[in-house]
Amino acid sequence: MINIFEYLNYREFLKDAYEERHASDWRFSHRFIAEKAGFDSSMFNKILQGKRNLTDRIVDVFASIFCSDEREKAYFANMVAFNQAKTHTESRQFLEKLVASKECKVENLAKDQFEYFDHWYHAVVRELVTFYPYVGDDAALGLMVRPPISASQVKSSIALLERLSMIKKNEQTGFYEQTQGLVSSGFESYNTAVNAYIQQNLDVAQTAMDRFDRGERNLSTLAFGCDEATYKELVEMVRRFRREVLAKVGACQKPNRVFQLGMQLFPLSDPYPPPQRRGRKRRIRGAEIQNASREITDESREPAEVQGGNHEN
Repeated sequence: MINIFEYLNYREFLKDAYEERHASDWRFSHRFIAEKAGFDSSMFNKILQGKRNLTDRIVDVFASIFCSDEREKAYFANMVAFNQAKTHTESRQFLEKLVASKECKVENLAKDQFEYFDHWYHAVVRELVTFYPYVGDDAALGLMVRPPISASQVKSSIALLERLSMIKKNEQTGFYEQTQGLVSSGFESYNTAVNAYIQQNLDVAQTAMDRFDRGERNLSTLAFGCDEATYKELVEMVRRFRREVLAKVGACQKPNRVFQLGMQLFPLSDPYPPPQRRGRKRRIRGAEIQNASREITDESREPAEVQGGNHEN
């Protein structure tokens, strides 16, 4: 029998609970759920696929259909809020509510995975122990990190990485090694955690210009115009490059330093002409701007001293 307290993803719970009920009662169908919820029969499948989120009303309806008592209903509501949270802070708040339930079966793993994304230096410590002979000297290892971290931060990071099976101690050498343990990305709300983690790394990158000489860093930025098709090609190029980087560093026999490579590709303007969605016409601040642009002469099109937004430091 499906146990809701073994889930942190409400879509997975709904899928499994539906299949179990449907197997024992053919009348329990998407159409039956749609009638109870007051939406069309295709909506439930869209919810399971992650194409639609739940409103408060639908949460109550689904809780009455799939939950047997008030404890399960409260857990289901918190699980939906956890998965649909907009910020990392909200995700953590609802995760705490979930694991506070004495019936919850996923406390340790979920909390550890969230904790991994809480601090940028966990990934650094994991890389450092592959070449630094760490045998418990937390303060010394912390000073190897740039910017440095405290001995207590190193100690907690080592413990976390061990719990997540991302490192282990070699009993013969006494040193730590990387293992293949991974942080799961199966929960939708981990997206907010990953975004918070990326933001931390961007903050670290922001200070790199002052902390390192030009010979120790390579910082550049490029602004350009392109269409949607070209953008998609660029995304795939970035993915290929990322795989090439991983293959290259994987072949490195004697690493001696940890680096960060950040890759960001995002729009700096709205598309023109703007897309029309669901029949709505977006008002374009337009005729006067368009007319003004026609008056630009060829001389005014000459490149500036720093061209095109392509900057490197």
